[in-house]
Amino acid sequence: MTLSWRGIPFAPIALAICLLFAAVGAMTAGDFGPSLALLAQRDVARANLAYALGDEEALPTDHNRFYGVAFELPLLLAERLFGLEDGRSILRMRHMAAHLFFLAGAFFCGALAQRMFGSRTLGLVALLLFALHPRLYAHSFFNSKDPAFAAMFVIALYSAHRAFARGGAGAFALCGVCAGLAINLRVFGLLLAAAVLAMLLLDLAAAPPGARRRMLAAGGAFAAATLATVYAAHPYYWADPSRFLDGMATLARHPSKVFNLFQGRTFLPDELPLRYLPTWFAITVPPFALLAGIAGAAWTCRDALRAPRALLRRGGTRFRLALLGCVALPLVAVLAGAHTYNAWRHFHFVWGPFSLLATFGLCRLAAGAPARAARGARPTQERARRLTVGGLAFGGLVATGGAIAALHPHQHVYFGPLTDRATPDALAKRYVMDFSRVATRSTLEHLLARFPSETLRVARVHRVHKATLPRAMDQRVRLTRRELAARGEFEFLMRRPAPRPPPAGVLHESRAYGSAYFGALAPRLAWGGSPWYDADAYRQAYRDLLESGPPAARAAFDVHLRGGFVTFAREPCVAADVEPGFLLHVVPANPESLRESRRAAGFEALAFSFHLSGGVMFDGKCMLRLRLPDYPAESLRAGQFEPETPSRPLWLVEFPVDQAALAERIDAALRGVLGRPPAATGRFDAYLGEVG
Repeated sequence: MTLSWRGIPFAPIALAICLLFAAVGAMTAGDFGPSLALLAQRDVARANLAYALGDEEALPTDHNRFYGVAFELPLLLAERLFGLEDGRSILRMRHMAAHLFFLAGAFFCGALAQRMFGSRTLGLVALLLFALHPRLYAHSFFNSKDPAFAAMFVIALYSAHRAFARGGAGAFALCGVCAGLAINLRVFGLLLAAAVLAMLLLDLAAAPPGARRRMLAAGGAFAAATLATVYAAHPYYWADPSRFLDGMATLARHPSKVFNLFQGRTFLPDELPLRYLPTWFAITVPPFALLAGIAGAAWTCRDALRAPRALLRRGGTRFRLALLGCVALPLVAVLAGAHTYNAWRHFHFVWGPFSLLATFGLCRLAAGAPARAARGARPTQERARRLTVGGLAFGGLVATGGAIAALHPHQHVYFGPLTDRATPDALAKRYVMDFSRVATRSTLEHLLARFPSETLRVARVHRVHKATLPRAMDQRVRLTRRELAARGEFEFLMRRPAPRPPPAGVLHESRAYGSAYFGALAPRLAWGGSPWYDADAYRQAYRDLLESGPPAARAAFDVHLRGGFVTFAREPCVAADVEPGFLLHVVPANPESLRESRRAAGFEALAFSFHLSGGVMFDGKCMLRLRLPDYPAESLRAGQFEPETPSRPLWLVEFPVDQAALAERIDAALRGVLGRPPAATGRFDAYLGEVG
């Protein structure tokens, strides 16, 4: 007896695919570094557990107390149930649990597509579309908030479709539980609850008088189950249910000042342009899925406009219009004042509805226009069209899977072909890439392999990254304070794109599409020393600086212009002197050298941190050396500022750049480096280019 492929139902095939994903995830979960947000969520779960057990002072007073713990609390209980204590075991368990829940969301996305379109094949396509988004795939391991909410959102959508199909109060009560859990994970779960209530009102308006009592009972069951779940799943709301309203207002307008680098400019959450969310979505979604989703959305709008009365009846058009609303309304929420940051990670939940719309788009592309189908189409034409669309979908899924494999374990920096992925550092100058600092752990592993017999002293690394290393590696890492000169040999920096030259002393960089998004800095290398502590290299660099001539300007720091660098120096110097930020305004000799966005201002504005830019402290002295842009400058302005008041510098000096003297100094320096006169003269960037 042979089992026909056609005879196998959707669920066993989908489950087998999810188990295959889970097996791959189990083998690779340990490759993903942790994010600091994951640690913060665990701390919130611990505080909520203590609060639930009677400790009223356990929850913090900041906005974190409003974060729901419906997903985090079971993970914390699992830690204690299995006796997990070391950081690596805890993080691996959390990564795998978050990924399995994400795969559950993929399963229900496929199941919902199979229910909506009556096709096992389209259900499997929707499952793979949901699971094979490179960014969400990576986030599903180290981010326990956004992919978990995306999964819960699509599970709630499945329960809503099932409830409207069955029509009973029990089905709507189950839908309410799912909606309540979604609201607990993210406040945008209210969008789903609003969609269900809106469709119930439409049903109530179209229902005959005899059926309205049953509809009211279903709506009441949904509302009661939703509210009960929201409050039951969040211990902070137990004492005072009105706290939910405060939480909704606080989380909608996040109080943190997170800087968003977008298209080469930096924005605060309340300054983001209208194009922010659509652009991020378009440039980070696989292209075939983006086109299919747009096609599905267009056909949904067309169907709704052609038959508006259909919206009063339960059916595919109305539900697809609800999916389209779930995709589009977040943009309206941002326009209304809701805050977002770090690309579109707060809106990962739209990927489930968008995947379903994309599946519908592929379905309609394969079926052709309804009018043509009604007139009758040749079987060979229909088969050719289906094969073409199927081939494109298969090729798109394979290409996306290849991108996931190629970027492992940093799939979270995926960009689609709508961006410039060929020009070196083009992406790094326009978009933030590793905003979660996930590459910290792989960078630590690189340094430990490069210096196999040394104990590394590293600054600006959180203890959670160190704790996830194997025990033998963990013991070779020492975390230092911010003052690097005394003990720290390495410092990690998130390469937030900025219009400035790269810092000197970079020892290792994580790169994708030719852009560096994370790096390890060895300040000693910036001064000609080894990556190990060598105060003599600093002393010699300081003597060379003084012997090169008087400073170009004097203020709180002496500002020296030497070669292609500007150097800030101070003696005596203490830690408080270098806490403010440093600024450098470069007025070019040719205004065309500036980026278009800076030409109106007439100068390039560069901001630096002493510690993140290779500044060193030794013998009561401070030095910070910055590479100038590679175009001739007419004048420079240098100073310091407090981050809270960048428009009011603590001190500011302005001085012209003597091009002849500068060229003579560069010439002398290159003679020492090259052993001969430089090949090019008269252009600043030519000198720098020859040095390499």
